[in-house]
Amino acid sequence: MNKRKHKRVPFEVMATVGSGRISVSGVVYDLSMNGMFLTTAETLGGHGPLEISIFLSGSSSLLSIKLKGRAVRRTVAGIGIEFQEMDLDCFTHLRNIVAQNSDDPDAVFKEYQESIVSRLQDK
Repeated sequence: MNKRKHKRVPFEVMATVGSGRISVSGVVYDLSMNGMFLTTAETLGGHGPLEISIFLSGSSSLLSIKLKGRAVRRTVAGIGIEFQEMDLDCFTHLRNIVAQNSDDPDAVFKEYQESIVSRLQDK
């Protein structure tokens, strides 16, 4: 049974995840507005908050998205990460990435609009 609320899309880019002085690198396997799976052979100890950098390469420069999150799953293949904090620019970049890599971009935008309304009503 899939408990995910947000659509995940395949998206292979480099990323680093750090907690305190420990940092691991890997390749993003899939991505959603709510999280990602980082394929890595490295291990990340502890259960504290994570600093996440996702590296997007452009035609002339390297852009990175910086977020905060937590590890929700660890396997031999990598780390499942839930995003917990991002600024508006990161939100916009992620929304566009997920929509552009989705087979139904309109459904992605509708899903996130509903999510925002739901979060505002919860406050």
